[in-house]
Amino acid sequence: MEAGPFTLAAEVHLSTTDADHYGPHGADVAGRARREAARRCGELGRPDLADDAALVVSELVTNALLHGGGCTGVTVGACPGGVRVEVRDPTRLSPLLAHPSEGSLTGRGMRLVQNVAEDWGADAEAVGKVVWAVVTGRAKPGAGTGPGAGPEAEEGGHAHDQAEILAMRGDEDDDVGPGPRRFRVELGDVPTELLLAAKSHVDNLVREFTLASAGALSGQTAQVPDHLRRLLRAVVDRFAEARLAIKRQAVRAAEQGTPTTRLVLDLPASAAEAAEDYVRALDEIDGYCRARRLLTLETPEQHRVFRHWYVEELVRSLRAAAIGHTVPPTRTFEERLLAELGRAADARRLAERSARLYTVAAALAGASTPERVAEAVLSSGMAALGARAGAVILVAEGHRLVVLRAVGYDEEILARLHLQALDAHLPAALALRTGEGVWLESPADRDRRFPDLAGLEQGTISLCVVPLEVQGRRLGVLRFSFADARLFDDDERQFVTALAAQTAQALERTRLQWARIDASRRLQRRLLPPRVPEIAGAEVAVLYRPFGDEMEVGGDFYDIWALSPRQWAVAIGDAAGTGPEAAAMTALVRHTVRALTLAGAGPAQVLATLNSALLDAAAPDDDERFCTVLLGLVTVGQGVEVELATGGHPPPLVRRAGGQVTTIGVRGSLLGVFPGTDIGTARVVLGPGDTLVAVTDGVLEARRDGEMFGVEGLARLLATPPPAAQAVIKALEDAVLDHTGGSLTDDMAAVVLHIPG
Repeated sequence: MEAGPFTLAAEVHLSTTDADHYGPHGADVAGRARREAARRCGELGRPDLADDAALVVSELVTNALLHGGGCTGVTVGACPGGVRVEVRDPTRLSPLLAHPSEGSLTGRGMRLVQNVAEDWGADAEAVGKVVWAVVTGRAKPGAGTGPGAGPEAEEGGHAHDQAEILAMRGDEDDDVGPGPRRFRVELGDVPTELLLAAKSHVDNLVREFTLASAGALSGQTAQVPDHLRRLLRAVVDRFAEARLAIKRQAVRAAEQGTPTTRLVLDLPASAAEAAEDYVRALDEIDGYCRARRLLTLETPEQHRVFRHWYVEELVRSLRAAAIGHTVPPTRTFEERLLAELGRAADARRLAERSARLYTVAAALAGASTPERVAEAVLSSGMAALGARAGAVILVAEGHRLVVLRAVGYDEEILARLHLQALDAHLPAALALRTGEGVWLESPADRDRRFPDLAGLEQGTISLCVVPLEVQGRRLGVLRFSFADARLFDDDERQFVTALAAQTAQALERTRLQWARIDASRRLQRRLLPPRVPEIAGAEVAVLYRPFGDEMEVGGDFYDIWALSPRQWAVAIGDAAGTGPEAAAMTALVRHTVRALTLAGAGPAQVLATLNSALLDAAAPDDDERFCTVLLGLVTVGQGVEVELATGGHPPPLVRRAGGQVTTIGVRGSLLGVFPGTDIGTARVVLGPGDTLVAVTDGVLEARRDGEMFGVEGLARLLATPPPAAQAVIKALEDAVLDHTGGSLTDDMAAVVLHIPG
């Protein structure tokens, strides 16, 4: 054979330590080799073979890059009837015709070589091997390169079919000549289809990342991280011998139609470390694929199980043999699958239990009263457990038990559960005394341990009672009854115990919440006048409504008090904030205004002095100690006269007896913000049938879908008012709640002064 001058050797050599081995330069080598092969065919007087030679050299170089540890040389020269292509790589492992598979994206290149070349093969050299192909352009019977080129096409006159390639080095698939001592590892039978799919997936992985590297060079794809490229080298290079040996055995079994492949490997002891690096690298690549959402490249679960099984067994056997120990029996793949199935079942049970607890926790999170907690846990808990009945029983005064809520029990059993003594010989009382759950797995067990329950729970086969305990205090018990036998294994008991713990926490939360609500209510009552005084010749009605179910102390307030037999003071306001701070400020405002009016000060003077008091009482860093106040002095004589002063509060509205509604034009600035505050004043005379209404901004700013109730809503309400002050208050509250859909985002207060007609 004439070698010819075309040789790419040192120029394109890519050793296994080259960082660009699987990167863009590898793709560049294939392109350069293809162009040079076509050029060389022209120089040899065979331009008609340029396309075939370029195709063959491209596939052989790519195969060397992906599976041979790199390309160390390419030669194209003349031979009888055509040209001969030679590609060298540093490994002595023969190329392999992969078994045809729809899921495989690799392996087709060598089949293209088989169909295009008249003859091809591989020869071992002192270092590495040479893969060669003879291209003559003569068509072979049935040869083809398309998807339909099946086994029949491959038999058409080629010098090396699949069996010959497999036997290229004799009986030992992986005989690579002299070297370290080898040890035989017999892994046993594995489904051939799984082997082919698993190996094809790894080849696809290498191919896709190699293409990504080439795309990065041209700017079409993102750069492949260096860390990932090092992992790929561990996958392709370090464990190549074992991978190809497994693939050869799988391909042979597939060609023979054998459903299982008996895996036998002859490897040096160093393969153990390479195997661990291999499986670790693939696991890290899987993590990268998940993070980048490259889900088609992530290893299927059955492949992952197979990979970990054979690597672990191989490592264990090799290391034992290398130090002269007896090689332990290999655990079969079926045994590993059964173990994995057990682990998957345990994980599924854990996930199901977690999901059930999450469902219950979500239901409990929205429960704001003990009754709602009991309702939520029984509804969700009974569904999760498949219980026929359940109850939440709490400790009441006098060391007795009361049923907070029960579902599924008849009246007779409820009567026994309700108001039982703490020392009763019943499951709930026992669980509370001991702090331990009671688990009854059969009617016989129940009747033996608790004869007082004999015959009571018809339809109950098993039951459990678990104490509700929080911070060392036992609040009660959670009880479930079942219509089937329950063995209450550790998993079941842990679930019910966790359910009881969640219930106890929710009950304690609601107890503390309602204790705070009760304290808030009592404090709020103290901040409002205990009763509304009567004003001669007028009807007075008031409204106070907090927002939210918890009734947090708000800043809205009203107050009415007598100054003389013919004069009264009426105040309504809104202190900034909620809770204790708002309560303290409300108390300061009310007491200051009362004291000043009783001392004879007029409304404007009262508010100016209040502004100074608020400024004096504020801490240096307190920028929210302010309020709005509307103060009126009501004097009853020939008529009713109201002298008004306001500091930042919404002006009141007056509805005259004839139906006209007007807003009193009185304005002013917030109190407690600036020393020289602006106090607005006005004087209003009310006659028979007239109504004056003062509200806080919680009424005016009540909104739904962004639309406020506003002064317009209040004016519409007053246009056709009820005939009495209290009826006006009721209509106002109903109108605001109807506007908001039944919920408030702020507390609201109102004072109505009506002069009967």
